Amino acid sequence: MYLGIDFLISPQLQPYVVEVNVGLPGGAQEYHLTHLVHFGKPSDIFRQIEGTSQRVYGKTFKDYLHSLPFIESLKPFKIWMDGKGSFPSAFHPGLRLEDKWNQYLLIKPIAPMPETMIFDPLNLNKAERFLERKGKVVLKRRVGRGGRGLQVITEPERLSKLDLGSSPYLLQEYIESKIDGYNVSIRSVAFGGESMCIYSNLSTRSFSNHGTLTFISTGHPFGLKEKDFKTESFNQRSWEAEIWFGENEPQYLRHNLYEDEVAQTVLNLPEDVFGKIKRLSVKIERFYEALDLSRLPKACFEN
Repeated sequence: MYLGIDFLISPQLQPYVVEVNVGLPGGAQEYHLTHLVHFGKPSDIFRQIEGTSQRVYGKTFKDYLHSLPFIESLKPFKIWMDGKGSFPSAFHPGLRLEDKWNQYLLIKPIAPMPETMIFDPLNLNKAERFLERKGKVVLKRRVGRGGRGLQVITEPERLSKLDLGSSPYLLQEYIESKIDGYNVSIRSVAFGGESMCIYSNLSTRSFSNHGTLTFISTGHPFGLKEKDFKTESFNQRSWEAEIWFGENEPQYLRHNLYEDEVAQTVLNLPEDVFGKIKRLSVKIERFYEALDLSRLPKACFEN
């Protein structure tokens, strides 16, 4: 199953899985751009994905993607999740993979994840004890993307003053994933039992979604090769947009689908950490591939 898996890197260089994205998540286009800036020539990532699809599934990648049983429900679901459309009329249990609590229940037994709990505004004692034990936590939506609603909390008083509306939330252990003044996350793409590509996002915000894209190279020490770097901007339609939307892309997603900023530097990642991320990504991808989607726990949006 084609997955985009997000990792944070702790000060002890432990990679933690924080999110698993299904359908056609970003990753290949972003990696391609970091490769282009770093090497000055295009990558072969799209050919690699197409070759894996043909070899493993006997289909073009586009045909593989649209053969997934939940894909026609997932497309309108993603737009509903962004608050820009209606809940899909045809529900498929595969949509339950979009509930981050379900992701935690699935992934925690097989890969390192930050400790996570369901936030219940009617039971603040439990949340306060969690915060006291961790010292710093992240409040995040159970269903959502793009960092919407994400807050970093250090004071127990904040918990009683949150105005969350009807959206269900999680509290998650805060992982200090920073390097040279930037918050850093790593997107790893796995497909068909293989690691496809890995790149990083840098940001000065509390979340690094759609930050400055950066090429990853194996090396020591962990950090940016050039700390005072320039960036290169791109404004072109992504490979994912063409396959996912065809001619019917939502206008509100134009920034995500077209615009990227790439750092003219490299993130050095120790070889053992790089290898661990690749192995964990393939392990999760194989696990997701084997899931019986009909047996997934019900999601919060089914209530």
